[in-house]
Amino acid sequence: MEMMPDEESIILAALQALDILDESERGVFAEKLKEFAELKSELAAVESTIAAIAYTAPPVPVAPDLKNRLFQRIAELPPTPAESANLKPVVTSPTENNAPSLIVRSNDVKWKSYGVPGVSFSKLYIDKKKREITCLMRLEPGVTFPLHRHAASEEVFVLEGDLIVQGEICHQGDYIRSLPGSIHSSLTQGGCLLLMKTSIDNEMLV
Repeated sequence: MEMMPDEESIILAALQALDILDESERGVFAEKLKEFAELKSELAAVESTIAAIAYTAPPVPVAPDLKNRLFQRIAELPPTPAESANLKPVVTSPTENNAPSLIVRSNDVKWKSYGVPGVSFSKLYIDKKKREITCLMRLEPGVTFPLHRHAASEEVFVLEGDLIVQGEICHQGDYIRSLPGSIHSSLTQGGCLLLMKTSIDNEMLV
């Protein structure tokens, strides 16, 4: 049984007759001609019609976006049964990214002295490759954290109390980000609890 040209092939035949296919598109159309014998007569009919129009109507320029609009229509056509049969489902395999999340329970938090009077911390996670630590830090009322230099970006989220950084008073819910190489000290009036992500290579300057 002879296969009939699909809509894409007929559109290509019309574009070929109008001589607006580029080299690669002509190659696609040549393959279509091999696949559909009926397409040759379709092409001949379109060419004949175009030739007749040339003698019976005034010249009309071809819209510059005609080819793009036609190919957009082709792209929106649903796949044929043959094309659908060749579609393969994308299967993702499990990776290490699917590993269980790290959860630190509040009952498991262990506080240690930071080496500065009135300052304690609790390690949550250490990234050895990035040399970063995520931790909780607690400052007692009236404590000043010594002048220090940040080796990398530092992020601080105030969970409780107040923290004064570079003259700005931060309260519960405030976020502070310090840039690599920046130098400052901080202090608290009433004490505070902080969630912090910082470099383990920070340098104390006093």
